[in-house]
Amino acid sequence: MVQVSKKDKQILWSKGLVERFNLMASIRISRPTKCFLWQVETLSIEQLRLAFQVVATYVDDSHLIRTLLRCCECGQLYFHEFYEEIDWTEGKDAQYSTWIPIDDAESGEELSKMSPLALLVYPSIRYDYPMRADEP
Repeated sequence: MVQVSKKDKQILWSKGLVERFNLMASIRISRPTKCFLWQVETLSIEQLRLAFQVVATYVDDSHLIRTLLRCCECGQLYFHEFYEEIDWTEGKDAQYSTWIPIDDAESGEELSKMSPLALLVYPSIRYDYPMRADEP
């Protein structure tokens, strides 16, 4: 389960992290107040998988997938990244998924050019399955 408290959500937006770090000005992100994904305390990965339709695909590789998604319920756009780090010794690959709410497709295009690490400063929903975890 993905857990993001209402307080944490408010902190992300109120601190203005994107503006504070002077990140790419061409990336437009607004608080997704109408999207149900930001209104529930706990989301399952199944809810996240069923919530979207694919609008565009930027990268489709076995260890990196980047897409532009649209919420089926409210129409909110999201930049989505699935990123996998290969564990060559034990085969327990770490997997990370990130959904960043965006205002337009151009913002998704800009985010698709950034490193997985750079994406972490944006307000997002995350689902992580670390290398040594038995479950996400």
